[in-house]
Amino acid sequence: MSDIYADRMIGWCKADGAFWAPAVGSAMFESFCRMFFACYCPLTVVGRHHLPHEPFLLCSNHTSHVDSAALMTATGRSFRTLALLGASDYFFHSRRVRWSVAPLMNIIPIERRPGPKSLAACLAVCHRFLEQTGGGLILYPEGTRSPDGEMRAFKAGAGLFAMELGVPLVPAHIEGTHRILPKGQSVPRSGPLTVRFGEPLTLTTLPWNGESVRDRRRFAVEQLARNIRLLSPGVPGSGVCS
Repeated sequence: MSDIYADRMIGWCKADGAFWAPAVGSAMFESFCRMFFACYCPLTVVGRHHLPHEPFLLCSNHTSHVDSAALMTATGRSFRTLALLGASDYFFHSRRVRWSVAPLMNIIPIERRPGPKSLAACLAVCHRFLEQTGGGLILYPEGTRSPDGEMRAFKAGAGLFAMELGVPLVPAHIEGTHRILPKGQSVPRSGPLTVRFGEPLTLTTLPWNGESVRDRRRFAVEQLARNIRLLSPGVPGSGVCS
């Protein structure tokens, strides 16, 4: 991310309401999603009681553009209290995507390989959002959609953001979106979905033997990946979160 783009993000953070999706657009998108997941792609939610009342970072597997809408709907909370950390090269470098998605969802841009200044700007926007809404942020630790539905290796960003923001990590597993709208497709098929939420991970209480902050982040991400896999159907122990 260039310094100019980082400065623009800081400006968004300082402006009152300039960054978030308008209330009308957000309400329309929320109504559409609730109808979509009630009628066209029936959504089953497991473990919603695990969602904290305080701000949190929600992390899941990622196979489809439907994932974010499914997670937001599954929380049962107002879409105005949820934001998505989205790749800036996808959501903000394309005028078509920027103007079709940004008016409906709170999207906070993040570089796939952020520099210090752009990372600080992104964290500032996240802080502001959580302070204003008391809600949650959605982040996909894989960094991109899986082309085959299998979960890829996690990047360290989830641990960094959870530590810097001082919020718990909430694991989630989404089943069914890869069949409905896989990467490369543009028209969703009808079919059932399931979202499973797991118990939050509070980094300050996680046992670990690392000697550095980097080790602690890595350990947190390893635990997060393990807990998301345990939420997958057919994995022994997945029923503990039902």
